[in-house]
Amino acid sequence: MQIFVKKLKEFRPIIFVLPALLFYIIFLINPIIKTIQFSFYSWDGASPVMKYIGFENYSKMLNDPIFWKSLSHNIYWIISTVVLPVSLGLILASLLSSKFIRGKIIFRLTYFMPVIVSLVAVGIIWNWIYHPDFGIINSFLRWIGLSNFAQPWLGNENTVLPALIVAGSWTYYGFCLVIFMAAMQGIDRSFYEAAKVEGANSIQSFFFVTIPLLKNTITLLILNSLIGSFKVFDIIYLMTKGGPFHSSEVIGTYMFNQAFTMNDVGYGAAISIALAFIIAICSVSYLRFAERNE
Repeated sequence: MQIFVKKLKEFRPIIFVLPALLFYIIFLINPIIKTIQFSFYSWDGASPVMKYIGFENYSKMLNDPIFWKSLSHNIYWIISTVVLPVSLGLILASLLSSKFIRGKIIFRLTYFMPVIVSLVAVGIIWNWIYHPDFGIINSFLRWIGLSNFAQPWLGNENTVLPALIVAGSWTYYGFCLVIFMAAMQGIDRSFYEAAKVEGANSIQSFFFVTIPLLKNTITLLILNSLIGSFKVFDIIYLMTKGGPFHSSEVIGTYMFNQAFTMNDVGYGAAISIALAFIIAICSVSYLRFAERNE
């Protein structure tokens, strides 16, 4: 009996971990395996028969101009969502960390509000803002006498992607702000005092003290933005569904449209595997680059 109790104690950690492990296998590992399996078949998602076609879906993807166009939009989205929200969050966090700013709590709540708003609501709000007839932007342009610049922002192939990037950045910069403010609170004030003794002003202290000491935080936020930008789907699908004429199509919306609109589940699965592979390569490469520089 004592031996049994002793063995039971040895397996106690496994017993506690087992329920979470089962959920992980059922709801994450199993779908990944199924997705890889579907990518080798031609299947409409409803038929009981799946036709094995090998690597034809991957070959089709490599020769699909819309897939490459979607990937280029993802890259454009990555560059924009790294530069805009991370930079804006860093600048605002630095300003709010200053002892001369009053009402910091109100500013923090205001700037963080877009993060907690549902993306469905965000999509509706920005659709109203960009509306060609009664949207805020076009109404303001008409009010100041610049009616010629008023246009359908989401219906123009040249403006739809930048307009979506502004909306997407609006939902992310508040998160960057909070993370930067938390990191800044951990910086020893003696660094700033030493820089002040050396004759550095506020701007010089920001570039030569604050930014170097926030290197790990910046790396975290850029990596998070990198992964999120490749996976972007919801706000684009809500506002444009990838249109007009695929001018705002990203890999996420193209994958969804192929799998659930065109009923080509096999091709959609192949695109999702390619997306996962690209995210893994970019994430590992960036982490190694950051570690090497550090």
